[in-house]
Amino acid sequence: MSKPSFRGFLTTALLASFTVFAANTIGVRTVYAQSEAKPVTQVVIGDSVVGFEEQPRLLNLYQAAELRPSAYWPSSRLISVAQTEKIAERRRYVLEKLREVSLSARVEGDESLARAAQAYMEQIPNWPLLGAEWVGVTKIDDSLEVQSGVNVERKSLFSSFTDAVANLQANPLLPQGDMRLLPPQDLGAWQVTVVSPKGIQKLPFAQHETVREVLDKAGILADHNGLAEVTLVSLTGLSRTTPVAYFNDAKAMPPVHGIIFVGLDLSALDDDWQLVNAQLSALLSYWNPQS
Repeated sequence: MSKPSFRGFLTTALLASFTVFAANTIGVRTVYAQSEAKPVTQVVIGDSVVGFEEQPRLLNLYQAAELRPSAYWPSSRLISVAQTEKIAERRRYVLEKLREVSLSARVEGDESLARAAQAYMEQIPNWPLLGAEWVGVTKIDDSLEVQSGVNVERKSLFSSFTDAVANLQANPLLPQGDMRLLPPQDLGAWQVTVVSPKGIQKLPFAQHETVREVLDKAGILADHNGLAEVTLVSLTGLSRTTPVAYFNDAKAMPPVHGIIFVGLDLSALDDDWQLVNAQLSALLSYWNPQS
């Protein structure tokens, strides 16, 4: 039996009466099926739906969900039907590009690339991607080095929620429409997800370990002696490439609860294919951090 769609769940939920979560939340009211005026924004939170008569801000949602302002926003997701449909379309597009890469690689006699592209084609349908809305600028901050909740001296390491609280003061507007909140969750001890043609590996790491050392533990370097760089996808969804070759290692820190993406070696193909890795990493920015 197939699972009910989010749209179906929301419709069902709206047939019941709901409780206003916080009396001091601006523009929040209880939603009833009999109500004539549909809220500008309504969000499924657990088993209930909260409606906003005016386009709400992030802090309004936190108050409605009875979340502490110190709950770290990038570990949560605001999921919409519209973004879910966009992600499904992007997934189909990337799968088609990978199929073309595989065919072109075989024409060029590059069986290694053909196998790697095929491996990603088999993986991608099972990637835990969420149709998450971008809120504010790249989920609060536009710099990988100055993410909220990051100790600046140890970039990409979440060590404090102090900056996360401060960033809520920017309080970006939420999108209009129907959404579902995946609340912030304690993601536990430091770990990183390595995504490569070998598969998906979740690996714990210590404070001193670098991206190259994690790749070595994952067995990636043994299979890719000439691996020059990888892409780091942070918990905020931001990404950047970093060198990992033994002669040119940036000694970057793994993104805590983020992703190390090992792209395809497209050097044997012409310029038409050079964006495929960027398209793959763009998909990975919608990875469910709680998966």
